[in-house]
Amino acid sequence: MLLVNFVLLFLWKHDALQRTAEHDQAILAHIQSLLIRETAADKGTAVQEFVFSDFYRPSETGRFFILLETEKQVEQGREEKTPANGNGQVNDHITALLTSAAVEAKNTQKQVSRTAASFSHKLFCNDLLVNARPMEKQGKVIGAIAVVRSLDSLSQTLWEMEKTVLVYLLINILVLGAIGFFRMAGLVIRPVERLVALANQYSNDDPFRFVSDDSGGEFGKLSNSLNSMLVRIDKDRQTLQHTVTALEVANQTLKKQQQEMVHAEKLASVGRMAAGLAHEIGNPLSVVQGYLGILLGSEGQSEQHKDFLRRSEQEVHRIDKLIRQLLDFSRSAKGSPKVFSLHELLHSVVEMVKVQTVFRGIIVDADFAAEEDRVCADYEQLRQVFFNCLLNSADAIHMAEQDELHRKEGRVSVTTALQCLLSNNQDQCQGKKEFLQLLIRISDNGMGVIKESLPVVFDPFYTTKEPGKGTGLGLSVSRSLVETAGGTMELQSEVGQGSSMLVTLPLAPLHKMSALG
Repeated sequence: MLLVNFVLLFLWKHDALQRTAEHDQAILAHIQSLLIRETAADKGTAVQEFVFSDFYRPSETGRFFILLETEKQVEQGREEKTPANGNGQVNDHITALLTSAAVEAKNTQKQVSRTAASFSHKLFCNDLLVNARPMEKQGKVIGAIAVVRSLDSLSQTLWEMEKTVLVYLLINILVLGAIGFFRMAGLVIRPVERLVALANQYSNDDPFRFVSDDSGGEFGKLSNSLNSMLVRIDKDRQTLQHTVTALEVANQTLKKQQQEMVHAEKLASVGRMAAGLAHEIGNPLSVVQGYLGILLGSEGQSEQHKDFLRRSEQEVHRIDKLIRQLLDFSRSAKGSPKVFSLHELLHSVVEMVKVQTVFRGIIVDADFAAEEDRVCADYEQLRQVFFNCLLNSADAIHMAEQDELHRKEGRVSVTTALQCLLSNNQDQCQGKKEFLQLLIRISDNGMGVIKESLPVVFDPFYTTKEPGKGTGLGLSVSRSLVETAGGTMELQSEVGQGSSMLVTLPLAPLHKMSALG
């Protein structure tokens, strides 16, 4: 718009100068006709004096100049309202301009029109208009006439027009600026604010997509790029969570393997000891058993001697049984794993112990709540484990009944449930079988175990039973069998409140379930 304004101003000024020059040429033509008539009447000896104000408005200033054939310069009239300094510099400058224009018009025999600068301003500018035309008489050029005038009036008129244009331009700038601002707000500011608001509201728990702009603009492309970025971030986050979950499982597996290595070292020591005992004690023990059998079968023995021999034979059998338990403990037999229902196994074990003498007066409850109970392990080994745990619970209850302060009705409960391997991120286990395991809890209200004994209850030969009633190998062998099946075994107990044996077993993989039925 500024460029258009400058072009319009230039065109207006050019048109105004052209019309002013045409007006001056018309006045010069009129004065020429007057001069020719007067010269013809006076036979060329009289020259009329022309005054600038007689032909122009009083607000305008200028002067005329007449050049005759004799090349004598005659100045007619006087300069009106033309500022001059004391030394006549302005008058000399204007006279030079008029003389030059008159001579050029006489020599070229054409009209001359040009703008010139004056000394009336501190800076030179084209504020004078000079016009000249040749004087002809009977087809012969006899001289020239020129006029110079100030352009201040024209400049004032143009400036008034320019002020109107500037006001119009300012109004246009304000209107277009307001339109541009609201347009910019709709295209840039509001979309950016929406993007910032959506970015601030982004959450991993509730991911969303940026609103896409179908106009194909830059912000539409930016929204699509942000949508793609969020999709990649969400995928990377899921991958990271899966990796963290896998690392947690690996860490727990590593800790479990570390414990198994420590336990395996203990088993290796016991195995070496058991092998030595079997070699060193087995053969002499067989000899002793043989002699005791001979003595029992011989005649002439009194009943008292036979009773002594039978008791001796029982103790020898007890020693032999202990050695066999040590050998069983030291062996790492894998058994014959197969896929079966653990609930069916537990149900059969519970029904079997209910008819045992040791469970008289004890209530056995069973609540199998686990939705999945298929495991892959040795059936008989797990049967031995749970049978041993139930017998230990019955012994603990009987020990509590002998204490006057803890006399109460004996109760044993067997429950099952599914447990997440990731204790600190339960949500990750939803619907993922590889992160679930089967938890079996066998609880009783017996005497309980003191806190100091909990770390060593699974050590070989540790027992809380009376001498002669336990070898201290039952829990050790049971834990070894459970770990062989890929599970864990833990005792939770409090004196006077009872104990809970926690057994965890991995669920059978799907491919094994389909293969083994």
